[in-house]
Amino acid sequence: MRIEEVEVISFDVDGTLVDGRFMDEFWNKHIPFYYSKKHGLSINESIEIIKRSYDEVGDRDMRWYIPDYWFKRFNLDINLPDALKEFKDGLRIYPDAIEVLEELKGRTKLIAVTNAVREIMEFELRQIKKFFWKTFSCPSDFGDIRREPGIYLKICNEAGAKPEKVLHIGDHPYFDFEVPRKAGIRALLIDRDGKNGHIRKLTELKEILRI
Repeated sequence: MRIEEVEVISFDVDGTLVDGRFMDEFWNKHIPFYYSKKHGLSINESIEIIKRSYDEVGDRDMRWYIPDYWFKRFNLDINLPDALKEFKDGLRIYPDAIEVLEELKGRTKLIAVTNAVREIMEFELRQIKKFFWKTFSCPSDFGDIRREPGIYLKICNEAGAKPEKVLHIGDHPYFDFEVPRKAGIRALLIDRDGKNGHIRKLTELKEILRI
């Protein structure tokens, strides 16, 4: 594969460009903290209740990704922008992401695609948004998550590219590999632990694309 053969390179956000621990802590530490304060429970009790609730919905249900759904379900008085700002210091862009985006900028269209709502995506990408031709929050822009190939086909249409001319990179075996491939998109799975992915760092794209 050469860079000249690719019209669009699509990047997942959490776990690919942005350290996934940021949103993990938001959902699994900060939400339980708010819950414990609101309902007078211990942190451990709150974590157990919230984890059970997450599992009941599952990550292939769009509600799983909608903060307002959980705020209402848990009866929490939370403003999402303020909640994100409270622990903004935990946000970390992977250094290899910045390096490869700088290398690719101007050579092809770069897009970011996520199952997170736009408020979260914009917050996470604010330091590197300049690199992207366009960003897509699937629930906010399409009213769905990337559980079916149709979402990726809509993104291809928005980008003005045929699926075979798009390369997608992400860390989720289903959303970032199986589904885009069903849409006819070339996909690479990144696993920073080096266990199940095709690449460990985004800088490996330089060799794959021969740049």
